[in-house]
Amino acid sequence: MPFDSNGVYSLPNGYLAVTGQTILASQHNPPLQDIQAALSQLILRSGVAPFSGNQSMAGFKITNAANGVADGDYVTMSQLTAVIASVTAGVVPTGAVAGFRMTTPPTGWIKENGGTIGSAASGATNRANADTQALFTLLWTNFDQTALPIQNSSGAVTTRGASAAADFAAAKRMPLFDSRSRFLRGADDGLGYDVAIVVGLAQDDLIKNHTHPITDLGHAHAQQGSGSPGATTTANYSNSLTAAAQQATNTATATTGITIQNNTGGGSETRPRASAVLHCIKL
Repeated sequence: MPFDSNGVYSLPNGYLAVTGQTILASQHNPPLQDIQAALSQLILRSGVAPFSGNQSMAGFKITNAANGVADGDYVTMSQLTAVIASVTAGVVPTGAVAGFRMTTPPTGWIKENGGTIGSAASGATNRANADTQALFTLLWTNFDQTALPIQNSSGAVTTRGASAAADFAAAKRMPLFDSRSRFLRGADDGLGYDVAIVVGLAQDDLIKNHTHPITDLGHAHAQQGSGSPGATTTANYSNSLTAAAQQATNTATATTGITIQNNTGGGSETRPRASAVLHCIKL
């Protein structure tokens, strides 16, 4: 038994020689055979022999490995990190906005909450870190001072510099749009439905102009008049009146009884069915 299950090597019993005793083959050969079997299980540093079974690392790491270059090669952590970064950058670009079913942003995202971003020296309220420069540059390039007024490191609105890089280096703050409690809407982008709906537009609550038709089923008016009480028909009564009496004839006051009820089951806003998420923007 070259090694036990814990990797401990032991020679077989009865291998020790005694001074003055003839060494027998049965005493001499078994330990050499055991050593041969044990050495055959070792991992040679030259790598001339492959593994013959799965290797348990027991929680330990393989360190100082070279980067893999071909199929079947070991892949290092730096290679894996680089691949993830490149895939993420291609699939989810800087400036993408998404809703997450969580209360804090995932790695690489920040809340789109109207706060500010900038360098570590900017004092930005949402995130002050060098990793915001790509988003800072994108917003600086795509939106003007009216849409996103840039701020100095104290939070006061200031003029924009010569470039996004210059403003970022000057520790200025770039404000974000505020998507809290808002539905995201597609820009018109040439459709012609409403050309005012451009990227970055914020809109308040609104109800479209509409009408409420009313159906009047009709009603009758009783006639009141003054004059000769001797008339027995409407026609005779009207004919028997003097001119002055006919002028005094009028109809009784009447109302339709039609009313429009206020909505009593509503709330403070107009909305479709909704499910809330945390809107975030990609760094």
